Amino acid sequence: MNRKTNIPFLCQKYSSLTKEDINKIIEVADSIDVVGDSLDCDIFIDIPSRQKDGAIVVYHVKPRIKSIYKHSPTGQRAEIGNEPGVWQTLQTGKVSKNIKAKTQEGRYITQNIYPIFNREKVIGTLIMERDISYNIMHFSMNHKANYDMSSTLILIKNLNDYLDDAILIFDHTGKLLTKNVKADILFHSLGFTEENEGKHFNELRLIDMTFEQFLQADNTQHEIKIGNFYFLMKKVMVPNGERKLAIILQDITQLKDKDAEISMKTVAIREIHHRIKNNLQTIASMLRLQSRRSESEEAKKILKDSLNRILSIAATHELLSKQLSDEINLIEVIDFVLKNLQASYTESDEIQLFFTFNEEFLIESDKATVIALIVNELVQNCYDHAFKGLEKGEIIVDVNKQNEIVTINVQDNGVGFIYTEEIEKSLGFSIVQSYVRDKLRGKLGITKREKGTDVFFRFTV
Repeated sequence: MNRKTNIPFLCQKYSSLTKEDINKIIEVADSIDVVGDSLDCDIFIDIPSRQKDGAIVVYHVKPRIKSIYKHSPTGQRAEIGNEPGVWQTLQTGKVSKNIKAKTQEGRYITQNIYPIFNREKVIGTLIMERDISYNIMHFSMNHKANYDMSSTLILIKNLNDYLDDAILIFDHTGKLLTKNVKADILFHSLGFTEENEGKHFNELRLIDMTFEQFLQADNTQHEIKIGNFYFLMKKVMVPNGERKLAIILQDITQLKDKDAEISMKTVAIREIHHRIKNNLQTIASMLRLQSRRSESEEAKKILKDSLNRILSIAATHELLSKQLSDEINLIEVIDFVLKNLQASYTESDEIQLFFTFNEEFLIESDKATVIALIVNELVQNCYDHAFKGLEKGEIIVDVNKQNEIVTINVQDNGVGFIYTEEIEKSLGFSIVQSYVRDKLRGKLGITKREKGTDVFFRFTV
């Protein structure tokens, strides 16, 4: 089957070319067939993709000698980063010659690229490709440059042929002696259309420094921005013979973009925590107002308990809104909860609340919220029930961490805990039991002493 029969199908599938444009592409393919067998290079026709983000190979004529390609790339994409000259010609309509590129099979080549027009509009490119994979270690050499070839070859052989980094080598005066293919592709993708070899370091304007300043700088690495791209620029001094400077440009644009994306998401998450905290505090304020207006002591007690539970949850969101990590300092969370409780029980001035711990540590935010609620219930229970009939008392909250085991103990010196069916069915006790068991996978213990009660819960972090 004639290979040109695929052209209309590929053009219609991947591009926005008109029927007239497609016929013009076929005419060019016919002309290639006439001369193709007499040439010693692979010839292609590429068209712009419908999304304008690359090119599509629609026709390929192999040379009379061995082709560069094991398999024809017809129907495949020509990526902008690998074949910048193709995209440049599609955009400008100008011929691009001796442009270094990389094939779909990973070979390094040079391309001569000619625009294909229809009614003064660029509808495709005719590309002639030659293999340069075996040129001196993938480096384009300026034979007019006055430098020691043997020492440069030794340097080049020490460089990996397939580095994804651009490599530039300057002499002691700052003149660019040579560069690898990746550097050529990089320069063309950044809009450099002229040959760069022989140019001075200062002309390339890679960094806001002169050649001498760059040599004398203490830093061997610099982060630079060229256009919309970010690079890590590494300086390597070559001691052989005349002093030479090697510069390695590592493209870190994707890393920077990911960092920026993570930073934006982190800011958004912090803002979410801030809004949740504000909403919880608004609800708490409404409950506080409702409690003040209520004449029922039972209603006031229920509203107060709910208020403290909400504020204990808000404590975690308050701290998360001020940091980047999802892990949170548990000691700060508990301290926040205890201060809220002290403010809530101002009428109980004779009851002293102490907080002790053996070390500070981080914990997942969801666990911190659960622990805050449990501590809130236990301390609130002490305030409400432990000191009936007593003029004063003490509550001690202690956090002890031994390796991966955390034990939190709430102790009072009040009248002691009397276990009743009413207590077992209370909301506060249900929260403590279920949260320790189901959320923390921990253990809960209650001990009645001669004076007061000890309640502890233990879990693994």
